[in-house]
Amino acid sequence: MRDPIELRAREAVAHCLMRRLVVPRIYFEAAWPEDASAPFDVLAIDRDGNGDAHVIEIRRVAGDALARVPRLLTATGPYRWIAFLRGTEDDATSSALMTRKPLYPSGTAGRIGVLEVVEMTGGDLGANVVVSAERFAGSFYDLSIAFAEAHRADMQY
Repeated sequence: MRDPIELRAREAVAHCLMRRLVVPRIYFEAAWPEDASAPFDVLAIDRDGNGDAHVIEIRRVAGDALARVPRLLTATGPYRWIAFLRGTEDDATSSALMTRKPLYPSGTAGRIGVLEVVEMTGGDLGANVVVSAERFAGSFYDLSIAFAEAHRADMQY
């Protein structure tokens, strides 16, 4: 069973990406692309479903989020992110995030972005970019368009 903070953080992460994207469509628990892999916590498709896909894995603890990096490195899509609750980093995770080495694929372009979820006064959650994601190689627009046509967004503007 998922941690309640991880489930609640989906909306905070979605709003963080909405500030960066142009007319995004947001999907929760998205099986991106249509395959048998486990769903991503959040999928954001830019430009009203016609643009770049952003896949996000959310975990309460920073070390658990960092453990999702191998899956993201093999994922399909131009932008990939991890998110975790601020203050949950141990020394090893802090060191790995400071060097950023685990966020880069071997032999190709791209970098996994890092989002920090913040618990604010009153229990509200927010999210901020700590490390910007960099585009992974490939063109994925056909996948974005097909997904957006076949699925109803959980959030969109």
